[in-house]
Amino acid sequence: MYNCGGHRHIMGVRKTESRFPAGLQPADLGEAVTSADGRCTLVSFITAPLAAERENAYVVFVTDAGLAGATQSFEWTFTENGESPTTESTDIGVVAYSPKSPGSLHLEVRLLDAASSPQATLDLDQPVVPSSPELETLIEDAKESSGPTVTNPVVARELINDHNLYYQSAALHTPEPGNAFTQFLFSFVFDGALRRDPPKRQTHLDRLATSLNTGEEDFVSLAAEGAGVSELRLLLLGMVFGAPSPLLAWTELPDVPAQRAVAEEQLRQTLAALGEADRIDLFNVARFPKTNITFCGRILEALRDRYFSGASFNDVMTGMSGTRAHWIGRHFREGPLLHS
Repeated sequence: MYNCGGHRHIMGVRKTESRFPAGLQPADLGEAVTSADGRCTLVSFITAPLAAERENAYVVFVTDAGLAGATQSFEWTFTENGESPTTESTDIGVVAYSPKSPGSLHLEVRLLDAASSPQATLDLDQPVVPSSPELETLIEDAKESSGPTVTNPVVARELINDHNLYYQSAALHTPEPGNAFTQFLFSFVFDGALRRDPPKRQTHLDRLATSLNTGEEDFVSLAAEGAGVSELRLLLLGMVFGAPSPLLAWTELPDVPAQRAVAEEQLRQTLAALGEADRIDLFNVARFPKTNITFCGRILEALRDRYFSGASFNDVMTGMSGTRAHWIGRHFREGPLLHS
């Protein structure tokens, strides 16, 4: 599923694995373990428990320049339930693995130099459970039902088994009673996952990584597509992410397709002109499901606050025959848009 990240063969620590997004900690990206000396960190896309037979991705960040310079390859050893280990080597600090059965998974990753001598080691233990039995029952029942069904079992399995914790724990800056925000956020994550399956999603992320690491892909054109599980548009993400202020000014686009295309192209040029560290940060926020879903929620809150100030998310979902929800959806996918 993962390639070497570019046409030019890269070995060792890429730029995209050399820093964490400004203002975020490793645990904000996923389940994380950092070496005792703080020089490197292993991040798991999915926070345990993992579901058996579902692929998970692991990324090693090396924030120490000396260790980054010495590291040439990565050796990953997966051991399930104390049985015979599976070992894989990669040229970059990214790997994917699907646990075969419920129980326990132990991962050890060694960072190797040019002579294959270990320079650092990271370990992570994760429990593995069966896929959600409740969801599987719903899917089976839906086959015999003429009423509401599980609209897409593949996407439902991904969100329930892999990302449930992330959208359930996403929080508003100003808390509200009820679960309307969680439901609204779930609908956007579901829609994003439905639009592009995981392999296509990963191909786009790989190409974005290549644009940042080697410049052999065009960042401007790739930024026109939504990235990650909820298809976050990097333009809109840049308007809510950054410290002490967002990386991009809030910029509304014309609500006329031809004019909007020109304005968005100009804005993507502005995005591409950001500093390299800022562009890498936006990529990593979109790349990891946890931050992708968290910032999807922050974008939805920002859109609600700007265009429907004073309305709760319950109002957004139930009031005005869903007009507010429709407009927030348009702003999320196409905008933000100028009001005519």
